[in-house]
Amino acid sequence: MKELIVVVLLVYAVALGLSAPRTSDAEPADSVNLGIGGVIQTMPHCKATLFITEYEHMLTPKVAGLGRISEVDYKFDNNKYVEQGRPKGVDIGARWYSAGGMQGFYVGGTVGYWMADWTFTDNKGQANEVHGKGDSDSVRVNVDIGARLPIGSSSVSIMPALNLGRFFASTTCEYTAPASVIGASCNRKSEVTNYLFLSVMAGIGF
Repeated sequence: MKELIVVVLLVYAVALGLSAPRTSDAEPADSVNLGIGGVIQTMPHCKATLFITEYEHMLTPKVAGLGRISEVDYKFDNNKYVEQGRPKGVDIGARWYSAGGMQGFYVGGTVGYWMADWTFTDNKGQANEVHGKGDSDSVRVNVDIGARLPIGSSSVSIMPALNLGRFFASTTCEYTAPASVIGASCNRKSEVTNYLFLSVMAGIGF
């Protein structure tokens, strides 16, 4: 249901962003955006919640620069391999607003640095079940497509968006159980690499 609501908002946002009249004199030059996101069913076996904080500033009539701090709480479970982690990262980038000003339809892109500690269980429920932990340092590339939908004449906007991207990670990994392999290194890579998620933010312009 949450995914359907966000998709409907996105469709409405595109139509509004391309057709609604603009009042550029009243448009904010800066915005703080706070939001939440989640992966959609195109990512099987994975559940995740994303927390987002952004600062956005208009650089030209149609382009805004932005800085973002994010954190993801995720779990991957395909009944054989289970992985859980909470990556954190900082991204910088820009958004292009098709109608100009900080409102309506936009396309954005960011690049950032992310760190993650994660745990895993392999061969779940089998005699050869093993446990371990990993550390990842990543460069993340992200593209978001969405819109800013003003709430009446207030400075607050709703910002639904579709995000897709990839983590380019350097990873270290070691086993933590059973006792016979504790401390031994492993070559397991995190399941968090390519992703697709929906988000909704509240933008507060000033």
